[in-house]
Amino acid sequence: MNVKKALVGSFPKNPKLGKIISWYNMGKIDKEKLEKYINENVKKFFELAGDVKLDYTTNGLFRWDDVIDVTFGFISGAEKGPLQRFFDNNFYYRQPVIKEKINVKTREENLFLQDLESSRKIKEELSLSSKLKAVIPGPLTYYVLSDNRYYKNPIDLMIDYASAVNSLSQELSNVVDAIEIHEPAIFSSNIKRDALEKLPEIYKTMFDNVKIEKHLMTYFEINNLKRLDILFSLPVDYFGIDVIENLKKLGRVYTYFPSRKVYLGILNARNTKMEKISTIIRVYNSVKRKGVSDLIIGNNTLFDFIPEVVVVKKLKLLKKLEKVESNE
Repeated sequence: MNVKKALVGSFPKNPKLGKIISWYNMGKIDKEKLEKYINENVKKFFELAGDVKLDYTTNGLFRWDDVIDVTFGFISGAEKGPLQRFFDNNFYYRQPVIKEKINVKTREENLFLQDLESSRKIKEELSLSSKLKAVIPGPLTYYVLSDNRYYKNPIDLMIDYASAVNSLSQELSNVVDAIEIHEPAIFSSNIKRDALEKLPEIYKTMFDNVKIEKHLMTYFEINNLKRLDILFSLPVDYFGIDVIENLKKLGRVYTYFPSRKVYLGILNARNTKMEKISTIIRVYNSVKRKGVSDLIIGNNTLFDFIPEVVVVKKLKLLKKLEKVESNE
């Protein structure tokens, strides 16, 4: 079995990039200068990905404030609302206020697609072998974190979102190698049963005739183990589990692993404490014995919570896994 290494979600923005984006929003600099600086950050980030020998990477999401913000790049029908807390974290996102039917934006308006096309070009210029992933929220998470003022039935909201993502995915098929779906809401409390029960059908709509890989990311503690049945019934290629938050529950989760492709979030993106390589190896060996068909290891959630210098150190821990692979 091959061990693959990946970065999930965003990479920390340096303070200067934040200033550049603010200056652009205030009209102090033009789009050309903004694009130049974003591309410089993407290039530097891809160089790190190459050094760490990541098998999969995002483009760092430097253009976007958070994982929900990316939806404003490809969806019409929603406006930016107030800042809200992202689940129970000390991290805030701009809430989508849904006032019209959700649709995918045209290619000319689709900044999300354009951003990834630009990143793909940089990746090819660097001859980076890492596979490029597009990052989107899952339909359940998008519904939970939105202010719905249009749809009478939340299921209709999720179906229209899934249809928009399907159209987007067709456009992305020649741009990225995988789609990374963030669905932390699947383990949240107070989710209506009908929304959960409809989720497999909604995912089928979302990825009908989509040929590129689908990586489903969940994070936070699994408070309701019965939800695992729904999670592992979804039509995706890789199933992501937050190992850090669920160390004591892995025994139960392991029962779903045989013959499946699994992503393990084993680098803690919520604090600066460095992981022990021995712990990573121990979990890796434990999962390998459960009969998974393929395994990816990386961070357990978005890297927005800790400084860039710490993130780099954590990612470089993954290089030590090469010795594990070579000794197999």
